[in-house]
Amino acid sequence: MQDQEKLWDAIESIRTGMLTTEGSDGLESRPMSASVERETNTIWFITRIDSAKTHEIADDAQVNVAFGDPKANSWVSVTGVARVVRDAAKAKELWSPFAEAWMPEGPEAPTTALIKVTPRHATVWDSPNKLVQLFQVAAANITQKPPSSGDVTHVTL
Repeated sequence: MQDQEKLWDAIESIRTGMLTTEGSDGLESRPMSASVERETNTIWFITRIDSAKTHEIADDAQVNVAFGDPKANSWVSVTGVARVVRDAAKAKELWSPFAEAWMPEGPEAPTTALIKVTPRHATVWDSPNKLVQLFQVAAANITQKPPSSGDVTHVTL
């Protein structure tokens, strides 16, 4: 349970992830603002119903969402199953000024949809700060032994 809390904390801290889907031209990633629902182990995204990603997802598509904060040296990779959902009440619950900027029609508009990602597995990397990393790289160059990459946590959901 502690590993799951670490995962959700990292995602909520970083917030924007690169959602990767597979379309006819191969893999496609795009930045999306994530909302976490810890109780149901769900990551939500607000989108337009007519976007390429909603067509690529359809029902139960395999996706990856990668989150990164270079300043904090915190990184997350989530693999799971995505589904397009039409739920105005949930969209209203998740709505934000950021969503409003991209979709001024509002959460109840027929053009608004949600992407529900149910994670299956996630990896969280917490790397040391830049100063520690520089020291470790210098030591690794002297000792010829690779530096530590920090804490790596694997979470199965």
